[in-house]
Amino acid sequence: MGKKLSISTITLIFLLILIFSTGFFTGIYTSNTLFASKELKDLTEKEKIEDFEYMYNILKDNYAHFYEVKKMYGYDWLAHKEEFIEEIKNTRNNIEFYNKLNEILRKLHDGHLYVASPSYFNYLLKLIEGEEIRNFIEFKPFIKMFKDSKKNYEKWSELLESVNPSHNSSFFVQMRRGQKNIKTEILEEDKIAYLRVNSFLIDKDQNSKNYREEKKEIYNFLKTIKDYPYLIIDISGNEGGSSEYWIDAIVAPLIGEKGFRYSEDKNTWFYLSRKGKYTKKNFEKYVIFYDEDKFKESPIYDKLSEEMKKDFTICEFKENLSKQKENYIEKFFKSNEYVNFKGRIFLIIDRGTFSAATRFAMFCKETGFATLIGRSTSGDGSLTSYMRLPNSGLIVRFEAGTILNRDGGSFFIEGVKPDIELDVPDTNAGYPEVRAEILKQKTVEVIKSLEKGNF
Repeated sequence: MGKKLSISTITLIFLLILIFSTGFFTGIYTSNTLFASKELKDLTEKEKIEDFEYMYNILKDNYAHFYEVKKMYGYDWLAHKEEFIEEIKNTRNNIEFYNKLNEILRKLHDGHLYVASPSYFNYLLKLIEGEEIRNFIEFKPFIKMFKDSKKNYEKWSELLESVNPSHNSSFFVQMRRGQKNIKTEILEEDKIAYLRVNSFLIDKDQNSKNYREEKKEIYNFLKTIKDYPYLIIDISGNEGGSSEYWIDAIVAPLIGEKGFRYSEDKNTWFYLSRKGKYTKKNFEKYVIFYDEDKFKESPIYDKLSEEMKKDFTICEFKENLSKQKENYIEKFFKSNEYVNFKGRIFLIIDRGTFSAATRFAMFCKETGFATLIGRSTSGDGSLTSYMRLPNSGLIVRFEAGTILNRDGGSFFIEGVKPDIELDVPDTNAGYPEVRAEILKQKTVEVIKSLEKGNF
């Protein structure tokens, strides 16, 4: 039997999700004064190569997913260094260099590994300038690094907009959210309601205007259908954004007074970090890294490959970070009105579900908040970090940690698995509208089969 969670336990679960969710956890820069902000100029071939090699060397010793990428795609990114250098040499200007770096990083098939665009930089800068975020310990060194890069990124924004006007300050949010971010629908009167959210990005660059409107619309819809026996929430194709979105706009109103129930055999996650000096220097104030003896004593050690035993260790966050997150998380319970939904919730997921959306799926899996239906999500890692390239001033985002389950399976590879798997190919054909419609109809079929006892 499961047991009912107290608010403090719920807070702890949210805390763990937030810490490792891309929407709230940031990396730390090694030194805020190492590369002073300087005027962007036409980069020489030598400067471009220096930037690439700086990025390559940090990734070589600190990036977490090389082994998983090899297993999934049979691709050894590190072995192509000289090929990449030749491609860098062939870039004719700063824009081609910027695009080439991203092209090289995309070969690792990791949605959290890229050169920060000006629009993403501005979006994240807005996040960290918020009063609550700014007070988190792990953000403080990071804030200075981003602020030091502001003028440089203004130049990059001007440069990129000169050839592509869509590279404006709001492009990152607009691109991911689309024209209509949410969809509400009554699939069967007094019985089955449907809510689709395309993205969990919050338009901080526009003072969250669209998000606040969407939150109100979601609440009004949930209040209208609170007595329905079934609610379908569709986050297929949702690439994430901020966990604040789904906690504040979806979970908090639905939580009511029923609390959460979770299975006693819920997954135990292990957070592993590369042993690179860059990672240790960045995170040593905030993370405990197991020494070799303690690592060998961990339940996960014997399940690892020899490569992973050599290059990784378990990491844990220090307690003082937890205390700073608690007030932030609990505010969502205090500031929301409950609709006290009494029915059963189904959460549609697929391989297009990523980042903060995957964290929502993980939360549902661990608490029983919703039944997961569809296909496995995409997975990611932990210890999101950033580096600033010395000549271009571009910022590269990457993950220095990976997440394994108690059986040694990789979260990056496996993602969150559904409770009910639907026979829908993992393809982007007709995506997202056609695919979402197929997943929705199949979920309705499952609900009707469950009612008849045929599933």
